[in-house]
Amino acid sequence: MEKLKRRIVIIGGGLRGLTAAYEIDKAIRKQNLPFEYVVLEDRSAVGGMIHTIEMDGYAFDVGASAFDSRRADISGFFRELGLESEIQFSKGGKLVLFDGYAVIDDGMPTYHGIPLFPNGIWQANGLTFDAKLRAFMNSLFLSKNLHENPEYSTDNFLEFRLGREVVDYMAEPCYPDNVYGSMELMPVKLFDDNLVTIFGRAHIGKNKKEQLLRFADGSGQEYTFKGGLTTLIKSLAQHSEGHLYVNQKVKSLSSVAEDLLLIELNGRESMRAGSVLVTTNPQESLSFLEGLTSEVAIPKAESTSVGTVFFKINKTAVKNPPEGQGFVIPRKSSYHTTKVVVLNNKWPLLEQAEHYYILVEFGRRLEETLIELADALVMEIIKNEVKEILTLAEEPLQVIFYRWEKAVPHFSLQQRQEMLDDDYPVDREYAKRGVFVGGNGMAGYGMENAIIEGKRLADEAIRYMKEMEKNNSPN
Repeated sequence: MEKLKRRIVIIGGGLRGLTAAYEIDKAIRKQNLPFEYVVLEDRSAVGGMIHTIEMDGYAFDVGASAFDSRRADISGFFRELGLESEIQFSKGGKLVLFDGYAVIDDGMPTYHGIPLFPNGIWQANGLTFDAKLRAFMNSLFLSKNLHENPEYSTDNFLEFRLGREVVDYMAEPCYPDNVYGSMELMPVKLFDDNLVTIFGRAHIGKNKKEQLLRFADGSGQEYTFKGGLTTLIKSLAQHSEGHLYVNQKVKSLSSVAEDLLLIELNGRESMRAGSVLVTTNPQESLSFLEGLTSEVAIPKAESTSVGTVFFKINKTAVKNPPEGQGFVIPRKSSYHTTKVVVLNNKWPLLEQAEHYYILVEFGRRLEETLIELADALVMEIIKNEVKEILTLAEEPLQVIFYRWEKAVPHFSLQQRQEMLDDDYPVDREYAKRGVFVGGNGMAGYGMENAIIEGKRLADEAIRYMKEMEKNNSPN
């Protein structure tokens, strides 16, 4: 029984779970701790939304696609894993706006499509004069700090600072739900804290040009690995070799003693543990977490499905190639496509490739109609949109469709206010039982957040297990 109490179970083999496993493994080895750990993944392979395919000698990420150097600095983690030499940075400028009728390629410096400086508003060709005037005046004279109040969403914050048109046509298309969540449901500090630094106060551009230009969209701001993001997953999985178990779906989680948990697997098998880390999406974990305690209610999330379509196209067939990395498309257009990235224009390794390789993203919150259609029909719809946007003279050589069902959980703004509390009852009550709950959307989105959260969950579990070991020691 003592051995079972020293086991840490990690539920979920995505980037969060594998990062947590790596940190726990490192702590056990370095500190010579008497603990063991296992990772349970209900799918046939680890990696979550990271999926790399190989074609024509190249690696392509068709799920999660890149890290952003303007978000949290996690470079030390890659150095520790020995992967620093495998990193490649983006090139080819930035994504430009396709409003459904024409390409709008404004020359001013932007951050996620938003002009970095007040005078850049006047160069935004897609805005009406009234919208430009409102955005300019707000950015200069209004200084209400909405970012300090969690009752206001990022959407509220940006509308107050820059106006509705800027939000709809410039910001929203450049903030995909699967990477940042919904700006309508997230407080700005949780959504993207850089927005506070850049737009949080009046006169932000004055005497700060050089400091702010480091945020500008363009070459070098995104990075991945030469062999795709699977390089990271393989490295983490290798460190946990012998501890990973796939095709293991958790059915229930319960307490069988004060410091012992029972995990029911696949309806037949079971496993006991002293501590459990939950790293799966909230809509997946809700089913087995609800029964653990009746003292608090786990927040229920609504979820969005997203998809990608990968194209291989003859270069001579593209009559309207973008000068930058590709296009983003606003919600108010008639297109289902949200982003078109010409991978040859983005990644140096593909610069001399014989064909164009294009990745299209689609799927937004409250827009589930397309994602629910049959694969062949979705591919045909997206293919026709790409043919129109790029003015293709012939059919693509290859089209591959990928669906990520219920991949992006969304919590209400009120739920977020509760979850941001330092003494959040759910965290407190579950932690008392040795259960530490994370997962996509719980404390943010994106791969950077997944690594940070995986590290935090591992630290909390190790700290808890040490305390339990101390309490159970006969000395």
